Amino acid sequence: MTMAPLRTRRRAFGAIWVVSASSYVAIWALRLALPLFAAQQTASPLLVALVTFAFNAPWLGFSLVAGALVDCLDRARLLQFAAAVQGLVLAAALGLALADAIPSVLLAVVALVLGVGETVVETAVAALVPQVVAHDELDRANTRLTGTQNLMELAALVLGGLVASLGLAPTLAVALGCHALALLALTQLGGPYRASGSTARRGALSGGLRFLARQRVLLTISLMAAVINGCWGAWLAVLPTYAVAPGPMGLSEPAYGLLLAAGSVGGMLGVLLAGPVMRRLGRRWTIGINIVGNAVMFAAPALTTNLWLVGVASLVGGVGGPMWAISAATLQQRLAPAELLGRVSAAARFLGYGGLALGPLVGGLLAQQLGVGAVFLGSGLLTALMLIPYAIVVTERAMAQMSPADPVAV
Repeated sequence: MTMAPLRTRRRAFGAIWVVSASSYVAIWALRLALPLFAAQQTASPLLVALVTFAFNAPWLGFSLVAGALVDCLDRARLLQFAAAVQGLVLAAALGLALADAIPSVLLAVVALVLGVGETVVETAVAALVPQVVAHDELDRANTRLTGTQNLMELAALVLGGLVASLGLAPTLAVALGCHALALLALTQLGGPYRASGSTARRGALSGGLRFLARQRVLLTISLMAAVINGCWGAWLAVLPTYAVAPGPMGLSEPAYGLLLAAGSVGGMLGVLLAGPVMRRLGRRWTIGINIVGNAVMFAAPALTTNLWLVGVASLVGGVGGPMWAISAATLQQRLAPAELLGRVSAAARFLGYGGLALGPLVGGLLAQQLGVGAVFLGSGLLTALMLIPYAIVVTERAMAQMSPADPVAV
């Protein structure tokens, strides 16, 4: 893999940071807004969940392809292409919204295209970081990126609810502006940023999955993430019909944004606590805290419609997410061969985010048959069961014994 010249690394990481931050604002504002606009057009939880599913489906259907592209092509140029395509789609959607000609099915199409772009952006960013950051600085770099992502997610949820109350067109305009900023930042990235050519192309789609199969702890973490993310996707997909008036919680769109923002506040706390937890308790605890917190968050709406109690549960649930993300990203970046990192990152997301893609559909179907309360309670219980593989496989001893796989044998 070609390492960026020393004099450009700081500027390159700054560009990656801006791209990651602006992309998070856009995607989270739309993740909040598009299901709300779909809910205004239909009372069916399944149809509303379809929009959330469209955002997440590319992680199941396209992420392995994205990983191969990241390892085979120049990662900076690939980021530019993805951001440009997302911007064009948003511009077209904005034009239709201004003409009041964008039905809920088209909202799902927009979400699908943006989701495909998100698989490329997140995978490329994860693979670029070790090219511009020394290995002993990866935890710090991933903490900075994750912290910024949580801050941008918080801003997007708070402001997104307010903008969404103004209409679809202003929401799309904000997202389009974020992608324009990302494109501007990418002009400062420099390059080239290619993986090693011949090795990067061998076993293009399956290399990342085969690497994970040889790393028992990483594979278990990815499979647990699939279950928890699936529960989170189901929870989030049906929450608008439960929380926003005329649902039982009776919230307005801005208040709903604030409710979701509670989880992002917890995420900011998690970023601040990640370093101390890893130093004092060990990296393993960053995984366990997230399991317990998410179980509490998912189950809370099944037990109460009180905004404050559900909000506190969301805050608690948000604390562990960044800890998990930082630990998992650093483990992948340290263990995976450089020419395979895009595919390893994509494979982990294929498993983890694949659950996120399927969760909304399962949640929508379950809500149709048994009600949204069953989705909340079932998500909490299933997440709590992840403490079993955590206790058996993700031990401090097992994590200490992890070592890179031979890239030739992957």
